Amino acid sequence: MSSNYTTNLENKRVISVTGDESEVFLNNIITNDIKKIETKKVIYSCLLSPQGKVISHFFITKVKDQFLFIIDSFLFNELIEKLNFYKLQSKIDIKEETEYRILFTLDNKHTFDPVLEFDDPRNKKMGKYLILNQHIDKNIKLDNDDFYHQMINTNGLIDNIFNEIKGQFFSLELNLKELNAIDFVKGCYVGQENTSRMNLKNKIAKRIFRVDNADQAEMNEDLIFENEIIGKIVSTNPTFAIIKMAKFNTFINKKISSKSNDKIKICNLDWIQ
Repeated sequence: MSSNYTTNLENKRVISVTGDESEVFLNNIITNDIKKIETKKVIYSCLLSPQGKVISHFFITKVKDQFLFIIDSFLFNELIEKLNFYKLQSKIDIKEETEYRILFTLDNKHTFDPVLEFDDPRNKKMGKYLILNQHIDKNIKLDNDDFYHQMINTNGLIDNIFNEIKGQFFSLELNLKELNAIDFVKGCYVGQENTSRMNLKNKIAKRIFRVDNADQAEMNEDLIFENEIIGKIVSTNPTFAIIKMAKFNTFINKKISSKSNDKIKICNLDWIQ
């Protein structure tokens, strides 16, 4: 793919949170520390259920006095609802911002004049995101978003499968610690108790991985190694599986079988430790 690849992410929407108490409010509910934006420009974070299951994930940045959530469209309504639920008497305003659009680019020499530009905070292999005003010429020639979604899948990110796994897994099972979405120092937030307990144990029973050679796999299909079930398929397009970690090192570089395939391979990406 060309190094000047640039696409408009039409599947992204923007929510703003403003007001004197917005920083305190956000830090009390999201998994990451909102104060990191002061030095890093953007954070990756998520919203958990009280039990610690992941129900939303997003980027947060700040433009002037606005904290901006950049989120997939299918998660938009629920996140607005949750933010308003937790708002209570906080002196904040929550609304959609339609004046922005989000571009993704691999072009370090692009000629856009963005409101804000930032690297993907999850993975250095990913490119840059640009927040642009909507009035910027919409006739500018851009690439389609196929390669962007291919990059998301190849790098083992959960964006394209989240609709299938939402609310089912804990943040550490989705590798969100490795993807810089969790701060273990800042203090309480929704779902923090179970998250911290799992992290202190330093032993995750199962984790999600992208798998290859599984084109015929079916949802919830068991994965088997040496006659033992070691995981199951949780998404088929692209194919991801939740894998037991107890004997991970014995089968990570081996072929895994299922009822439809005996050549499945777990992709152990370099950012997963």
